[in-house]
Amino acid sequence: MTAGLKLLTVLTLLVVSACVSTGTKAITDAGCVSQIEVGKSTQADVAALLGYPVTASYGGQEEETWHYSRITVYPTPLAFVPVVKAVAPSLGETSRELAVTFSRDGTVKSLGVNQPPKGFSPSG
Repeated sequence: MTAGLKLLTVLTLLVVSACVSTGTKAITDAGCVSQIEVGKSTQADVAALLGYPVTASYGGQEEETWHYSRITVYPTPLAFVPVVKAVAPSLGETSRELAVTFSRDGTVKSLGVNQPPKGFSPSG
């Protein structure tokens, strides 16, 4: 194997293995999320485990919901085929969302975990 071919192989492996993630990594850890107990954990407990959310919403009965998400984008093999890349998606995506709703007294009322199917792309 020539030096040029070895270098090309190493560079290709580096590019293929590259991915980008954003959001709260802790929500992908089942052990961390399982520490949140409905009816017992407080807003301070959740903030200590997951940090403060980027978004929150407010509902009836003075409820507050904290929204967390984690998205990872990675190249697919099609990203390296020029003709196919023009007509097919070249990036894959995995995402996970967690909503923690607190009752008026500040304790966790409910947890909602959502992991859309692979290849899911939100509209809008």
